[in-house]
Amino acid sequence: MQEIAEKRTGLTFEEAVELRRKVSFPMTRAEANEHLRSRGYDCHPVMLKAMVEHEVVKPIHPKVWMQKDVEDAAEHIEDCGLFTPYAEMCEALGCRYADFLRALKAAAERESAKYGQDVPARDHYFVMHRMPPRGEGGADGVVKPAVLTFTLCADIRERLERGEPL
Repeated sequence: MQEIAEKRTGLTFEEAVELRRKVSFPMTRAEANEHLRSRGYDCHPVMLKAMVEHEVVKPIHPKVWMQKDVEDAAEHIEDCGLFTPYAEMCEALGCRYADFLRALKAAAERESAKYGQDVPARDHYFVMHRMPPRGEGGADGVVKPAVLTFTLCADIRERLERGEPL
């Protein structure tokens, strides 16, 4: 499973549960669409309907989606390279969407503990850093996967230092 995850841009089911929210099945087509979008896949209910009509996904009923149906749709969308803007950004940066979300979550938790108030894991509160800079390889010349970190934006840090709510 780890090999598959390393090759994909969108979140695996396990990563979605870890980083986003609990998931329960069966789902409606609209719920499946929302779940897939939260995993970084740029899909819409009409696309999922077309996947059923073209038998890319074969749910027991067109409006009842089980985990296998959602995973089949995710794999198809991944293969087509249809990602939400944030997942697309991650692909351009040389990392996975899960890497972005984990680093953002870790930064929010770190700053929340430091300032004693909730700092939401929202990218507009932070500055993103990518190591190594794009295009730079390691000592062996091989381009390494990107590592993302986040630091607070100066204005957000100042608000927290003054004890202002976010």
